[in-house]
Amino acid sequence: MASKALSAVGLIIVAIIAFVVGYFVYPAVNPAGAAGGVSWEDIKSKGVLVVATSPDWPPFEFIDPKTNKIVGYEVDLMNAVAQKLGLRVEWKAMDFDTIIQAVKNKEVDMGVSGFSVTPERLEQVLFTMPHTVTEVQLIMTEKRAKELGITRLASIEDVAKYNLIIGTGSGTLQEAELLDLVKKGILKSDQVKSYPDFEVALEDMKKGTIDAVYAETPVTTWWISTEEVPLTVIYSRSYWPVAFMANKDYLELVKKIDGALAELFASGEVDKIRAKWNVTSG
Repeated sequence: MASKALSAVGLIIVAIIAFVVGYFVYPAVNPAGAAGGVSWEDIKSKGVLVVATSPDWPPFEFIDPKTNKIVGYEVDLMNAVAQKLGLRVEWKAMDFDTIIQAVKNKEVDMGVSGFSVTPERLEQVLFTMPHTVTEVQLIMTEKRAKELGITRLASIEDVAKYNLIIGTGSGTLQEAELLDLVKKGILKSDQVKSYPDFEVALEDMKKGTIDAVYAETPVTTWWISTEEVPLTVIYSRSYWPVAFMANKDYLELVKKIDGALAELFASGEVDKIRAKWNVTSG
C-alpha cells in the first residue's frame, strides 16, 4: 500500500493540538453547545451511548460474517473509550449519508463511521480529537490498469484522459470531489457512480461494470491485502483527519471522550488496537 505514516513526534503534536482544541476551542466556536448542552451527569445516568455506523468500511467497521456482529478498529476504539468512561455502546447500523442528520436530530448520540473532520462538517456537529489521518486513493484492478496503460496519475483530474467510470460512496467527500469535477466539465456525469455501500462498488469494479473506485485508507489497504483479484493504486494524496462525531449539545461528552482518547494514546492501547486491525496512522 502507498501510505504515508506520520512520525511519532508528528502524532504526539497532532494529539496535543487536537486535545487542546477539544477542551478550549469548542466552547468558543459552539456557544450554544457550551451554554445549554446535555450534561455529563445526564449521560452517566443513562449509561448507554447509541452510536450510528455504516458497517461497510473495513477495517474500521464491518459485519463479521461468522458472528454477524459489527466489528473493527473504530468499534474497538469507541468501546475502549466508553469502558473508560463507565458507559456501554449500543451500535446502530445506518447508511453513511444519513448519519450526520441522525446525530443532528439526536436520533443517536454519536456517529462513528470513518468521518473526516472538515470545515463544513464542523458547522453541523462536534468532533472529538482525531484518532487517524487517512490518504485518499483511486484504485483499479491490475488487469484493467494494464489494459489502459495506466501506472500512476499526477492528479485526480487525469482520469478524464482515460474516460474512466469511477465508483464512490454516497455522501462521502470523495463523491463531492468527483461531482465537483463534473460541475467543472472535467468529467461527464455518467463517469461518476455513487453507491450506498462501498463493498458493492468494489464488486462492480471487479466485474468490470466500473473502472475504478475512489475511496480512502484504510479500506483501500484492506481490499488490496484481502482480495483475490489483484488491485493497484493509481492515484493518492494525503487527506483529512478522522474522528468521532456528536451533536453540538454534547460538549461535555466530547471533552470526556477526548480525555479518554488521550489516555488510550499515552498508555499504548491505541497502538494495540491499530496493530490488531492493521491500521496505520496515515
